[in-house]
Amino acid sequence: MVVIYSGRRVTLDVSRVVLPNGHEMNVEKVVFPHAVAALPIYESDKVVLLRQYRPVIGNYILEVPAGVVEEGEKPEEALVRELNEEVGAEVDYFEKLFEGFTSPGYSTEYLTIYYANVKKLSEPRPEPHEVINRVIISLRDAFDMVLNGNIADMKSALAITLYMLKKGVKA
Repeated sequence: MVVIYSGRRVTLDVSRVVLPNGHEMNVEKVVFPHAVAALPIYESDKVVLLRQYRPVIGNYILEVPAGVVEEGEKPEEALVRELNEEVGAEVDYFEKLFEGFTSPGYSTEYLTIYYANVKKLSEPRPEPHEVINRVIISLRDAFDMVLNGNIADMKSALAITLYMLKKGVKA
């Protein structure tokens, strides 16, 4: 492993590898920790989303709460912590919807997506680098926003769609 850059969240590694077919190539890999995301269900028919400013794209994007699993933390603990910090949610139940690699062509990031039943909302406590606003909308409106492209975040679109399929709701 040849570390080209190591920052707050990511490490860039460039290594020479031999592929299973015998060819050699340089592989540029973004090393990123395990992460979690959750679709917070509120009052059975609403979802709590974030309108979050993402400096990488220079704009706000609507998405589900998400964050990194800290060292020594279980994904479920990270889920509860992130929901509390980002949207002020206290949850009474959660269930895994999906887990997998987000972009295996260049990143090691592995994401576990849940849905969570919110029993109480209080004031969010975002970190200083998080520019976020809590948005509460109907589940149906969120699904329509996925279908018409107004939710452009992949993890959020997947979480909403999988939850709708799980509950038997049709497009």
